[in-house]
Amino acid sequence: MAQILKLLQVASSALPRVVQCNFRTSACLSELQKLSTVQVVDNSILGRSAVKRGKKAKIIHVYNSAGIGKIGDKVLLAICGEKKHGYIVGCKQKQKPNTPRFDNNNVVLVEENGTPTGTRIRVPIPSCLRGKDGEFTKILSIATKFV
Repeated sequence: MAQILKLLQVASSALPRVVQCNFRTSACLSELQKLSTVQVVDNSILGRSAVKRGKKAKIIHVYNSAGIGKIGDKVLLAICGEKKHGYIVGCKQKQKPNTPRFDNNNVVLVEENGTPTGTRIRVPIPSCLRGKDGEFTKILSIATKFV
């Protein structure tokens, strides 16, 4: 067994090493649209099961006239074979001044009447959502951190 390991080490040192560069040639999208993947960041049962399975949710529809989602927009999601409503609370895109940029596209799941599905939000929420209308008061009340 030791001889085999020694032969493998000699053979691997004789082979040229291939340098692999992982970079993207296209810029990331400047907005969220249909079929964009998002991460559910609340502690709802459906969101936790999706994280456990390693699956992300996909946007099916954006509820505005342009069809392009930014922070604070309502979206329809496909997650674990179900349709759920949610609000975008974080984007990868370059934001306006004083609006944070996130590593992932984040959403919070809500019921059809606007109440959040989960009881806690696991990531910081942008404080620019405080200036929005009354639709975000319940989401802001379950958030623990603001940026």
